[in-house]
Amino acid sequence: MLSLYLHFPFCKRKCSYCDFCSAAATDQAMEQYCDALAVEIALQAARYGGEPVDTVFLGGGTPSLVPAPAMRKVLTALRRNFHILSDAECSSEANPGTLTDAWLDVATEAGVNRLSIGVQAKQTNLLRTLERIHTYPQALEALRMAREHGIENLNTDAMFGLPGQTLDDYLETLNAFVDEHVTHVSAYALIVEDGTPLAQRVQNGSLTLPDEEMVADMLEQGVLFLETHGYQRYEISNFAKPGYACKHNLGYWRQKRYLGLGLSAASLLPAPANAPDACYVRQTNTNRLPEYLRQLAGGRTPIVETQWINRQDAMFETVMLGLRTVEGVRYGDFMAMYGQTLPQVYGEAIDRLTNEGLLAPVETGDPWLRLTTRGLMLQNTALMAFMRDTEKTMPQRGETLP
Repeated sequence: MLSLYLHFPFCKRKCSYCDFCSAAATDQAMEQYCDALAVEIALQAARYGGEPVDTVFLGGGTPSLVPAPAMRKVLTALRRNFHILSDAECSSEANPGTLTDAWLDVATEAGVNRLSIGVQAKQTNLLRTLERIHTYPQALEALRMAREHGIENLNTDAMFGLPGQTLDDYLETLNAFVDEHVTHVSAYALIVEDGTPLAQRVQNGSLTLPDEEMVADMLEQGVLFLETHGYQRYEISNFAKPGYACKHNLGYWRQKRYLGLGLSAASLLPAPANAPDACYVRQTNTNRLPEYLRQLAGGRTPIVETQWINRQDAMFETVMLGLRTVEGVRYGDFMAMYGQTLPQVYGEAIDRLTNEGLLAPVETGDPWLRLTTRGLMLQNTALMAFMRDTEKTMPQRGETLP
């Protein structure tokens, strides 16, 4: 199975905390981009179009901002060139205040059956701090419109650790999502990225972030609140009603092969036969829009970076990504992928982290390695131990990778 990701790098206005590849654009610019994206779809389908696709994700940016005729052109090209299964999960990001009936008509006709709506917070003052373009009533309207078009699989995003945010604010936002009966909640801690307007305001003192203890309380109380209301935590930041975990994102955490299309999009693909030391290859498209358009106008794919992932790096990524999930990494999967057991490769790290209460390996039945609740809060600390074990197994100069 193959997953597809399509990037739409357009926003009505860039949020103060965002460092993603996105910017404001005119309808004409978006239409020009979608023309190029349709060309890239056809080019990549020449190689991958015959493989069954079980998940599609439209991300951004704000896909729901793209004019409906331009979006129809992209989705028609996608359906024409790729073998998308009839029961595929097809998700799109959407922001309140940008959804239209025309856009939803196009999306649902093309098979979009899941929306991820970027609400972030219920409180008007916090939305203004983030420079979001919407109000909470507009978020409710977006949910209503989606349901009117037959989309019941709905995710809402929530952020915590925001400047001026209290624990009560955060729980009020989560409670509002519960009241709306959404099937999925993504709850993220704010990351202040260098060079963003938000970072500048924090640095000059005009905004103050909650202290670490408050952020930890928000995380802990948020998890408890969502689980109490029937949302199962299946990944560090993601909670779903039974049967509604995001299949596309689970694919990322399981190193499933995916093809990225669009500006700055990344792909994870099988290594070719002439690269025996590589487990897989990661490719990245250019993040410069003029270059992206120029390459596709000439009938060339806009890939600017190709990274071969060797055995040691692949093993670490299996652990790093798998430990983001509550289930963790199954011993049998690791053995099938690499011909070695987890304890053979990471025995020291496993013993140390288990003794520290960060890991809870299950050795009976179908064994797996997973982080404890405390370990999920301190994931970076845990991963450092695995990274040190990985460095010990790296071949010395002149050796050949197994």
